Amino acid sequence: MRNPLIRPILSQLRDHPDGISEFELLKSLKASLPELNDLAEDPNLQLFRQHFLIMNALYQLQTSLWSEEQLQLDINPTVIRLHKVQLNQSTGSAEVNDSVDAKLATYYLDWSEYENTDKEEVQRLLDSFYNGLVNEDEREAALSTLCIDEPTPTKDIIKRQYRKLAHQAHPDRGGDTETFISLRQAYECLMH
Repeated sequence: MRNPLIRPILSQLRDHPDGISEFELLKSLKASLPELNDLAEDPNLQLFRQHFLIMNALYQLQTSLWSEEQLQLDINPTVIRLHKVQLNQSTGSAEVNDSVDAKLATYYLDWSEYENTDKEEVQRLLDSFYNGLVNEDEREAALSTLCIDEPTPTKDIIKRQYRKLAHQAHPDRGGDTETFISLRQAYECLMH
Protein backbone atom coordinates (compact mmCIF):
# COMPACT_ATOMS: atom_id res chain seq x y z
CA MET A 1 0.00 0.00 0.00
CA ARG A 2 1.31 3.42 -0.91
CA ASN A 3 1.27 5.84 2.01
CA PRO A 4 -0.40 9.16 1.05
CA LEU A 5 1.66 11.02 3.65
CA ILE A 6 5.05 10.40 2.02
CA ARG A 7 5.07 13.51 -0.18
CA PRO A 8 3.64 15.94 2.42
CA ILE A 9 6.05 14.63 5.06
CA LEU A 10 9.02 14.95 2.72
CA SER A 11 7.96 18.53 2.01
CA GLN A 12 7.78 19.26 5.75
CA LEU A 13 11.21 17.72 6.33
CA ARG A 14 12.74 19.86 3.61
CA ASP A 15 11.03 22.96 5.07
CA HIS A 16 12.53 22.22 8.51
CA PRO A 17 16.27 21.62 8.01
CA ASP A 18 16.90 21.71 11.78
CA GLY A 19 14.31 18.99 12.32
CA ILE A 20 10.71 18.75 13.43
CA SER A 21 8.96 16.82 16.20
CA GLU A 22 6.32 14.22 15.41
CA PHE A 23 3.77 16.39 17.22
CA GLU A 24 4.54 19.41 15.01
CA LEU A 25 4.56 17.20 11.94
CA LEU A 26 1.13 15.77 12.81
CA LYS A 27 -0.24 19.23 13.57
CA SER A 28 0.92 20.53 10.20
CA LEU A 29 -0.39 17.48 8.32
CA LYS A 30 -3.80 17.70 10.00
CA ALA A 31 -4.08 21.34 8.92
CA SER A 32 -3.48 20.47 5.27
CA LEU A 33 -5.09 17.00 5.22
CA PRO A 34 -8.37 17.09 7.18
CA GLU A 35 -9.03 13.43 6.35
CA LEU A 36 -6.42 12.59 9.00
CA ASN A 37 -9.08 13.54 11.54
CA ASP A 38 -11.47 10.86 10.23
CA LEU A 39 -9.42 7.67 10.57
CA ALA A 40 -11.47 6.24 13.45
CA GLU A 41 -14.29 7.16 15.80
CA ASP A 42 -12.34 6.18 18.92
CA PRO A 43 -9.83 8.97 19.75
CA ASN A 44 -7.10 6.55 20.89
CA LEU A 45 -7.43 4.43 17.75
CA GLN A 46 -7.39 7.56 15.62
CA LEU A 47 -4.18 8.76 17.28
CA PHE A 48 -2.64 5.31 16.80
CA ARG A 49 -3.51 5.37 13.09
CA GLN A 50 -2.17 8.90 12.63
CA HIS A 51 1.07 7.92 14.37
CA PHE A 52 1.34 4.70 12.38
CA LEU A 53 0.88 6.48 9.04
CA ILE A 54 3.55 9.02 9.94
CA MET A 55 6.03 6.40 11.09
CA ASN A 56 5.34 4.19 8.07
CA ALA A 57 6.01 7.13 5.74
CA LEU A 58 9.18 8.06 7.63
CA TYR A 59 10.64 4.55 7.46
CA GLN A 60 9.79 4.31 3.75
CA LEU A 61 11.44 7.69 3.19
CA GLN A 62 14.47 6.69 5.24
CA THR A 63 15.24 3.86 2.83
CA SER A 64 14.43 5.66 -0.42
CA LEU A 65 16.19 8.92 0.46
CA TRP A 66 19.39 7.11 1.30
CA SER A 67 19.39 4.94 -1.82
CA GLU A 68 18.31 7.71 -4.20
CA GLU A 69 19.92 10.87 -2.78
CA GLN A 70 22.35 9.73 -0.07
CA LEU A 71 20.32 11.72 2.45
CA GLN A 72 19.97 10.43 5.96
CA LEU A 73 16.68 10.62 7.82
CA ASP A 74 17.07 10.45 11.59
CA ILE A 75 13.88 9.29 13.29
CA ASN A 76 14.05 10.04 17.00
CA PRO A 77 11.35 10.52 19.63
CA THR A 78 12.04 14.25 19.97
CA VAL A 79 13.21 15.29 16.52
CA ILE A 80 12.96 13.99 12.97
CA ARG A 81 15.66 15.42 10.75
CA LEU A 82 16.78 15.04 7.16
CA HIS A 83 20.42 15.85 6.38
CA LYS A 84 23.28 15.17 4.05
CA VAL A 85 25.71 12.52 5.17
CA GLN A 86 29.14 13.88 6.10
CA LEU A 87 32.17 12.42 4.37
CA ASN A 88 34.93 11.16 6.62
CA GLN A 89 38.01 13.28 5.90
CA SER A 90 40.48 10.40 6.30
CA THR A 91 38.63 7.64 4.42
CA GLY A 92 36.49 9.65 2.02
CA SER A 93 33.53 7.43 2.84
CA ALA A 94 30.16 8.43 4.21
CA GLU A 95 29.52 8.20 7.92
CA VAL A 96 26.00 6.90 8.20
CA ASN A 97 24.10 6.94 11.45
CA ASP A 98 22.91 3.35 11.58
CA SER A 99 20.97 3.70 14.80
CA VAL A 100 17.79 2.63 13.05
CA ASP A 101 15.90 0.26 15.24
CA ALA A 102 15.22 -2.61 12.86
CA LYS A 103 12.34 -3.93 14.97
CA LEU A 104 10.56 -0.58 14.85
CA ALA A 105 11.12 -0.27 11.11
CA THR A 106 9.79 -3.78 10.57
CA TYR A 107 6.72 -3.06 12.68
CA TYR A 108 5.85 0.23 10.98
CA LEU A 109 6.46 -1.07 7.48
CA ASP A 110 4.00 -3.91 8.01
CA TRP A 111 0.55 -2.67 6.90
CA SER A 112 -1.15 -5.58 8.64
CA GLU A 113 -0.20 -3.94 11.97
CA TYR A 114 -2.24 -0.91 10.92
CA GLU A 115 -5.14 -2.95 9.59
CA ASN A 116 -5.32 -5.44 12.45
CA THR A 117 -4.98 -3.03 15.37
CA ASP A 118 -8.41 -2.22 16.71
CA LYS A 119 -9.76 -0.09 19.55
CA GLU A 120 -9.33 -2.86 22.13
CA GLU A 121 -5.73 -3.54 21.11
CA VAL A 122 -4.86 0.16 21.37
CA GLN A 123 -6.43 0.27 24.83
CA ARG A 124 -4.44 -2.80 25.85
CA LEU A 125 -1.21 -1.15 24.58
CA LEU A 126 -1.99 2.05 26.47
CA ASP A 127 -2.82 0.18 29.67
CA SER A 128 0.39 -1.82 29.38
CA PHE A 129 2.42 1.35 28.83
CA TYR A 130 0.89 3.22 31.77
CA ASN A 131 1.12 0.19 34.05
CA GLY A 132 4.77 -0.18 33.10
CA LEU A 133 5.48 3.42 34.08
CA VAL A 134 3.78 3.11 37.41
CA ASN A 135 4.79 -0.43 38.18
CA GLU A 136 8.55 -0.01 37.83
CA ASP A 137 8.74 2.30 40.85
CA GLU A 138 6.14 0.24 42.68
CA ARG A 139 8.04 -2.94 41.89
CA GLU A 140 11.27 -1.63 43.38
CA ALA A 141 9.42 -0.47 46.50
CA ALA A 142 7.68 -3.85 46.78
CA LEU A 143 10.98 -5.73 46.51
CA SER A 144 12.37 -3.52 49.25
CA THR A 145 9.31 -4.01 51.47
CA LEU A 146 9.63 -7.79 51.18
CA CYS A 147 13.42 -7.58 51.71
CA ILE A 148 14.16 -9.27 48.38
CA ASP A 149 17.54 -8.37 46.90
CA GLU A 150 17.09 -10.14 43.57
CA PRO A 151 15.91 -7.80 40.77
CA THR A 152 13.84 -10.55 39.10
CA PRO A 153 12.78 -13.07 41.75
CA THR A 154 10.64 -16.06 40.90
CA LYS A 155 7.05 -16.20 42.11
CA ASP A 156 8.08 -18.98 44.46
CA ILE A 157 10.71 -16.75 46.12
CA ILE A 158 8.17 -13.92 46.42
CA LYS A 159 5.59 -16.26 48.02
CA ARG A 160 8.06 -17.72 50.50
CA GLN A 161 9.38 -14.34 51.57
CA TYR A 162 5.89 -12.88 51.86
CA ARG A 163 4.66 -15.81 53.99
CA LYS A 164 7.69 -15.56 56.26
CA LEU A 165 7.30 -11.80 56.84
CA ALA A 166 3.48 -11.89 56.98
CA HIS A 167 3.61 -14.60 59.62
CA GLN A 168 5.84 -12.37 61.76
CA ALA A 169 3.79 -9.19 61.16
CA HIS A 170 0.29 -10.68 61.40
CA PRO A 171 -1.86 -8.68 63.85
CA ASP A 172 -3.23 -11.90 65.42
CA ARG A 173 0.32 -12.74 66.46
CA GLY A 174 0.97 -9.29 67.94
CA GLY A 175 2.33 -7.78 64.74
CA ASP A 176 1.72 -4.33 63.32
CA THR A 177 -1.40 -3.96 61.12
CA GLU A 178 0.17 -1.31 58.84
CA THR A 179 3.25 -3.46 58.27
CA PHE A 180 1.07 -6.45 57.49
CA ILE A 181 -0.97 -4.43 54.97
CA SER A 182 2.16 -3.05 53.27
CA LEU A 183 3.55 -6.60 52.97
CA ARG A 184 0.31 -7.75 51.34
CA GLN A 185 0.35 -4.79 48.92
CA ALA A 186 3.96 -5.53 48.00
CA TYR A 187 3.11 -9.18 47.45
CA GLU A 188 0.13 -8.28 45.19
CA CYS A 189 2.27 -5.85 43.20
CA LEU A 190 5.00 -8.41 42.53
CA MET A 191 2.64 -11.27 41.74
CA HIS A 192 0.78 -9.33 39.03
